[in-house]
Amino acid sequence: MKYWIKTSLVAALAATTLLGGAAIASCVGDGWGGGHGWRNANPEQIKERMSKRVEVNLARLELALALTPEQKPAWAEFKKTAETRTEAMLKEMENRRNAGAPKTALERLGRMEESTKQRANMLADMRKSVEAFYGKLSAAQKTVFDAEVASFMRPMRGEGSGGKDGSGKSGKGGGRSKR
Repeated sequence: MKYWIKTSLVAALAATTLLGGAAIASCVGDGWGGGHGWRNANPEQIKERMSKRVEVNLARLELALALTPEQKPAWAEFKKTAETRTEAMLKEMENRRNAGAPKTALERLGRMEESTKQRANMLADMRKSVEAFYGKLSAAQKTVFDAEVASFMRPMRGEGSGGKDGSGKSGKGGGRSKR
């Protein structure tokens, strides 16, 4: 591997580690630590925290990728799509909260079906955006992008995910309970 690529990767990883540690510390300090922060948060707190999390993750990713000036326009489009997706998710959460609990099983299933369709559409749009941006990256940047995106997805799988062996077991009985 060329010297400048190695140097860039080392610098990106060092910066990512520093930023990631700061982000984790701020999340734990905000009460996001044991998974209880989501349950006890009001809608405004959830909106603020999700927006902050996306902002930190995007900043971390941009720093880790060490983008060239030619890649910046593609990055801006990717970032815009990610932020738009976050706004849409927050709006969907607000709509669900305002709609109240479904009264029948059919109503619950109908809402679930509609929500699944909306999320599938958002995911398809995000995939298109990632494909466009990913094509502009070098091989080394693609490796960094893949690792960073995988790390962003881990916390969304539920408490206890991200165990050392990848099993989702944190040693504290985490994970989803079986009924």
